[in-house]
This record gives sequence, structure tokens and C-alpha cells, in this order.
Amino acid sequence: MSMDEYLKKFSDKIDIQTNFDKYQPKSKHLKHILHLIAKGVNNLKILAIGAEWCHDCAQQVPSMIKVVKELNSDHIEMKILYGIKVNAFRKEGEILWDKRHSVPEAIDPKFNLTSIPTFYIFQDNQLIGRIVEHPKRFSSLERDLCNILGK
Repeated sequence: MSMDEYLKKFSDKIDIQTNFDKYQPKSKHLKHILHLIAKGVNNLKILAIGAEWCHDCAQQVPSMIKVVKELNSDHIEMKILYGIKVNAFRKEGEILWDKRHSVPEAIDPKFNLTSIPTFYIFQDNQLIGRIVEHPKRFSSLERDLCNILGK
């Protein structure tokens, strides 16, 4: 779903709307991302995979949406895949996610989904990085995004 579809679908979830409203991306990192885009880092896509029941998803996905919306660039797009379910009956060595009740990407080995939310960052349809569960310690989503794009 698109960012707007996500915000509309979950508008009744107070924590999601609150997290979107209160998150304030650091302008210096937003400016750096826009600078990288101006220098040719474009055709960016962010894919967020998560679930309604996930507390970290309710915090991080709206925050990443805020980052992308504040960038306001035609060179970056974000999609959200929700509906991940845990396989409570999995055996040791099996994937964490329920194969019958999760989106296909959750069980696709190419995605190597180990925690949610996971943000996959693509440039020209090539995976260039990911942010798993939350930003690195003492960082932010926009700073981690800068680091991925600046590689």
C-alpha cells in the first residue's frame, strides 16, 4: 500500500497517527539526502514490511513515512507491506513467519526477513541497504538512510 493508504487505513490507531505527527526528522539529514538526490542518487524505493500487532512497526513506519513526505521528492517512493504473522508452531531452523498468512516477501529468502519492521532501500531496482527494526543506536531513520545512500 502507499503511504497515504497506510495512514488512512490506520487512522483509527492512535499510536500510529501520534507517531507520525510527533516525529520531527532532522533537517540536516533531509538536506543531505536531497543533496545526494541532486547529485544523481535517484530512482529510490523504500519497501517497509511489518504488521499491525508490532509495536516497533507502529513507531518506525509512520516515522519513515514522515521522512519521505518531508523530502517531497519525485525521486523517492515508499510502499508498505503489512500482514506478517508469526508461525507459533515452527520447528527449530524454520523461518519465523507463517507461510500461509504472511505476505510472500516475508518468506522469500531473497528478503531475509528476520525482524519487523524492515525497510529495504532500492536504487534502480537493486537492494542497496536495509534498516532492521529501528535505527542504529544514537541515530535516526533519516541518518541511517543518509548512510545507506552515501555508500
